[in-house]
Amino acid sequence: MAATELGPRLKQFRQKRQLTQTALADKLHVSRQTISSWETGRNQPDISTITQLATLYAVPVDTLLHDDAATATTTINRTDRHSAILLLVLLGIFLVERVTQFSTFPGFYWIDFLILLLVVLLGNLGLARRYPNVWANRVHWIGLTLFASLSLVSGSINAFDMGFGLMTTCQFAGLVVIIVLVRKFWRYRSAKMRQS
Repeated sequence: MAATELGPRLKQFRQKRQLTQTALADKLHVSRQTISSWETGRNQPDISTITQLATLYAVPVDTLLHDDAATATTTINRTDRHSAILLLVLLGIFLVERVTQFSTFPGFYWIDFLILLLVVLLGNLGLARRYPNVWANRVHWIGLTLFASLSLVSGSINAFDMGFGLMTTCQFAGLVVIIVLVRKFWRYRSAKMRQS
């Protein structure tokens, strides 16, 4: 791989994270001139530094090394789009069920809480798209796991005497999100095994 290929990609990822060369240098414990020499192609980082950069930028090492940044961005955007669609569909279902079903006040409050959790997850997804980092991605998946477990358990035990319609909606939503999480986990695991 030519140095001229790696340098612009390193600069592009740094700028996406809205980091200055000095801020990145501080994170990696190198000088600003070292970062500049990597980005201009005069030098290249060693493999451990590339691994640190990939972790910092929340991308696979291959994305930094190969000229498939556009493909990686498309994959990230597609994943974000799938997550956003899932959250919007669940939000729509919960809103319709909230309006059309009969329940106790505690049951309605519980559904309102789950709706609020979906709205927060959508907001986090928007923030993760605007300011991508590892923590925003983790918060999203932890939030989805929390939503899945809360809705599945509350639907299974019929918490707050929700009524059959809301109980079934909670169970269904929890099951769908668990399936999505399991698929995501297996894809992540198989990608890790291919890298090994």
